[in-house]
Amino acid sequence: MRPVSTSEPPKQYDYDVVWRDVYGDIQKYGPGHHHMCRILRRMLSRIEYGSVLDVGCGCGHNYTLLTKNGVAPRFGGIDISNYALEIARKTVPGEFRQCDIQQEHLQGQWDLVVCSLVLEHLADDTAAIRHMRFMTKHYLLVTSIAGDFERYRKWDETQGHVRNYRVGELEQKLREGGFRIRESIYWGYPFYSPIGRTLQNQNQMGLGAFTWRARATAKLATWLYYLNSSRRGDMVFVLAETT
Repeated sequence: MRPVSTSEPPKQYDYDVVWRDVYGDIQKYGPGHHHMCRILRRMLSRIEYGSVLDVGCGCGHNYTLLTKNGVAPRFGGIDISNYALEIARKTVPGEFRQCDIQQEHLQGQWDLVVCSLVLEHLADDTAAIRHMRFMTKHYLLVTSIAGDFERYRKWDETQGHVRNYRVGELEQKLREGGFRIRESIYWGYPFYSPIGRTLQNQNQMGLGAFTWRARATAKLATWLYYLNSSRRGDMVFVLAETT
C-alpha cells in the first residue's frame, strides 16, 4: 500500500460551495451512505445516551439517526460551513454552531460525540480528536475512509479528502487522544471497495444532483452492497469511550 497523503486541501476549497454544488444528492441516494447509516444504527443500539453532538453536522441529515427518531433530549451540531448550518437550523431542532474542530471546541460535554466522514478532510486530525475529547462525556463514534489514497486521489480530492487511513491507524490515534476502543469495523469489500470506488474515481460518479439513471444505479448498488464484508473494506467505523 502506498503512503497516505497528509497534504492540506487547496486554500480555495470552500465548504459552502461543496455543500451547495458538489455533495448534491449523495446523502439521500448514495449506496455507501445508506449502508453507513445501517451500520451506525446497529452500533448506536448498543449504547445509551441522553445528549449527542454531531461534529461536521452539515445540513442536519443525521438528526433522525443520531437521536433515535427524536428520543435524545439534547442534540447539537457543529460545522465549518455556514451554508450547511443555515439549512440545519431551518430543518431540524437542535443547537448549531460554526466551529473548526481543528482549532477549537465548544464548552460543555455530550454523552455521545459523533464524527462521521470528517477526519479524512482535516489536515490536523490529531488536533480534531483532542478537541473532541474535551467535549465527550462517555462515547465517541467515528466513521472515515480507509485504503489507498493515491489510488483514488482523483475522486477523493473532489470531496476535499486529504487522507485515507491504514488499518489500525485511526484506532491508534484515538487511543493517543484519550479514548479506549470498544468496537471497530472495516466494511465494503468487494463491491464498495475496490469496485465502487474505482468506478467513482474513473467516472466522477455521485457528484451533484442525481439523474434518474444515477438514482437507478444507486438503488441497484445499494442492494448489491448488502453482500459486502464487515471485516474488510475502505469504510471504517470506530466506537470508542473515554478513559
